Amino acid sequence: MTSHAPPPDFIPLSLATLADNAPSGPGWLHEIKFDGYRMEARLDHGSVRLLTRNRQDWTHRFKSIADAIAALPAATALLDGEIVVEDENGVSDFSLLQSDLKEGRDRFVYYLFDLLHLDGRDLTGEPLVARKAALARLLQDAGKTGPLRYTDHFKEAGPLVLRHACAMRLEGIVSKRRNAPYRSGRSENFIKSKCRDRQEFVVAGYTPSAALPRAVGSLIAAVHEDGELRYAGRIGTGYTRKTARELWKRLEALRVDRRPIALPADERRKDVVWVKPELVVEAEFAGVTHGGVLRQAAFKGIREDKAARDIVWEVPAMRMQSRLAHGAGNVRAVPARANEESRNRKNKNVEVADVRLTHPDRVYWADVGVTKKDLAEYYAAVWDWMGPHIVGRPLAIVRCPEGTGGECFFQKHIADNVRSSPLRHVVAAKEHDVIVVESCGDLIALVQSAALEIHVRGSRLDSLETCDRVVFDLDPGEGVAWPQLLAAARETRDRLKAEKLESFAKLSGGKGIHVVVPIADADWDTTKLFARRIAAAMSADSPQLYLAKMTKSLRKGRIFIDYFRNTREATAVAPYSTRARAGAPVSAPLTWERLSRTTGGNDFTLLNLKKRLREDAWAEIGKVRQKLPEIRKRSR
Repeated sequence: MTSHAPPPDFIPLSLATLADNAPSGPGWLHEIKFDGYRMEARLDHGSVRLLTRNRQDWTHRFKSIADAIAALPAATALLDGEIVVEDENGVSDFSLLQSDLKEGRDRFVYYLFDLLHLDGRDLTGEPLVARKAALARLLQDAGKTGPLRYTDHFKEAGPLVLRHACAMRLEGIVSKRRNAPYRSGRSENFIKSKCRDRQEFVVAGYTPSAALPRAVGSLIAAVHEDGELRYAGRIGTGYTRKTARELWKRLEALRVDRRPIALPADERRKDVVWVKPELVVEAEFAGVTHGGVLRQAAFKGIREDKAARDIVWEVPAMRMQSRLAHGAGNVRAVPARANEESRNRKNKNVEVADVRLTHPDRVYWADVGVTKKDLAEYYAAVWDWMGPHIVGRPLAIVRCPEGTGGECFFQKHIADNVRSSPLRHVVAAKEHDVIVVESCGDLIALVQSAALEIHVRGSRLDSLETCDRVVFDLDPGEGVAWPQLLAAARETRDRLKAEKLESFAKLSGGKGIHVVVPIADADWDTTKLFARRIAAAMSADSPQLYLAKMTKSLRKGRIFIDYFRNTREATAVAPYSTRARAGAPVSAPLTWERLSRTTGGNDFTLLNLKKRLREDAWAEIGKVRQKLPEIRKRSR
């Protein structure tokens, strides 16, 4: 007679060990890696408890899941799985899971992948394939319509399964030895391989948002190492307005006066609010620098199911060696330091656009982990869009040798002590040589010199005495809302249209918007007079909103229409140039229709521009042929 004795109260979960590659061989099974909350379900004669990996009881949070477990054809059971919410493509999404929990929606699905106890029988010593077979039988009815799902597996080679998972934009896969018993904790029997780097971090502090009041702009991430909390970098993107405000409210309650971690010498301390290191968050990132700092980290959610004391660096502990033998595939351990040295060798001689980058992992934007290599690759990716706006024009650059956290300076000329440079161009005996690029390689050479901003004149090298682009820089003062600035840009466009001039818009990458007018060459005096007339008319018609004077004390609640960009020596930030500001924002050209959907001058960043913009909004600007009104009058 079968005993239906209660299962154990809780069995510590089996945890996956991170590896560089997925294992091969007939001894392995491979499953999709889910993006949710790991949960152990305990059934005891109709009573159900759902327990997180650190034994928190979350039964009340997933009532539909608990009801489905209670309805299983078993008296007692102990099951292992992950609760998720799936997007429209059927892919688990942790941010959707958190959103549903906060807003009371119930789209929860419990993917079950192991069965530890069933009707009084301890299955932990059985091979994985036997446990999964018993689980499939248990779920054969419940898994068809309700929130419970059986997690199927693949028998193909692990690297092949991982490639397909990554192509489908999944998080990765987990690989398990098919004949292994269930063992708590981490072991070589349970391997995870990720498509993207992702893990949990302890929050040690935050910087306030520059765009939103009472909201976070970035989080200071930390991990435990040798018993101490260590700085891991900044998590600078991935926040919605709502999330940024909720995090601020939660962290404000944890404020402390003394910072809980040591900081590297080059890390910015300004504006950081330190907190008790209690909150755990999950972030996705593009690797780490040689100094162990996150690169391009994006916030994914709060991990309430994990304790801060358990958060450590999750570096690959071993490299999987695919080897088909007579038995199961084998795993050969390789020290993590060897992996780091291998990465260092790879990064030693990086070339982008035929330009060799020294120290490619040097961090330029510490808050989002963007490196010299990242910046070079960004410019190479947007060169076809950016090139027409900077080639053959005198440039000015903002250089930050220590990144945005260090000292930055504006440079308009090649230094006198640089005897030979392809970027040096002689224009006249009376002035210094100017900086000009003629190719993508020239632009990457500026990246090598730590140029984080590219500014451009409104004239070409072969015609410095005339202007071919007029710039109106709409600069909001304190208290000006973004919709007001959008209205100002539209009004500028309409006033120019009344002058029979077509105009183009771009975000500044800072606080403002630039309205740019391509023209046939006009002398600088005529250009500045025209720009001043437009600015003065707007200021005269709406003095409470617009300002045409540079006086800073008058700018509160008003928009300064900066027409002073339109002189021979003046510059404006170039289209697609990055800015030396938090988040690595980009000065993004946009269509007028797309501009209306923006929320700030720094909406687009180096990390997201190519994902969010499918085409160059200024592709036609060079084809526009138009003259300023004064020039048309003189030509009659």
